[in-house]
Amino acid sequence: SRRMGQDKGLLNYRGGPHREYLYALLGRYCERVLLSLNPSQPAPDSSQFNLIFDHPTYADTGPVGAVVNVAEQHPGVALFVVTCDLPFFDAACAEQLLTAREPLRDATAFFNPDMNQAEPLVTIYEAEFLRRVPSQFKSGVNSLRKLLAKADVKLVTGHDGRCIHSADQPSEFDAAKQKMTTR
Repeated sequence: SRRMGQDKGLLNYRGGPHREYLYALLGRYCERVLLSLNPSQPAPDSSQFNLIFDHPTYADTGPVGAVVNVAEQHPGVALFVVTCDLPFFDAACAEQLLTAREPLRDATAFFNPDMNQAEPLVTIYEAEFLRRVPSQFKSGVNSLRKLLAKADVKLVTGHDGRCIHSADQPSEFDAAKQKMTTR
């Protein structure tokens, strides 16, 4: 991360790299968990993690490229996407999203009141929707937010705002760590 100055997945909120915490957490709910990395990121031991590296076609396209990459490599499955910069994402957040899930819709996402739209980086994307994503991406729709704006999304409201709170800068990391130790 340019703003954070280091890989946000390696930040330590709970005694180890946050990406490893999220991986273990999602493993409680998902049949298979994939840790998506770009080729420049340090990879953990692949015997302990299912790793998927961004395809060169999607280099430097951010989260949308990672989702397109997974959708192409693992067709026919839904994705529970959680970005690594969410320090407060926990079992309660995961369960709230899963409980609200409507598999016949394109996606289930937390409503982000600051943006007045779905939060694309904490979303369950359904298989049928993901089948269409690569062609939409290739036709120029190059952000998850734009893809969701055109989709049939179940919006989850009334959630704890910390579920979608991201820490993108060192000061936000420090503040999140402070809140976690005082809870």
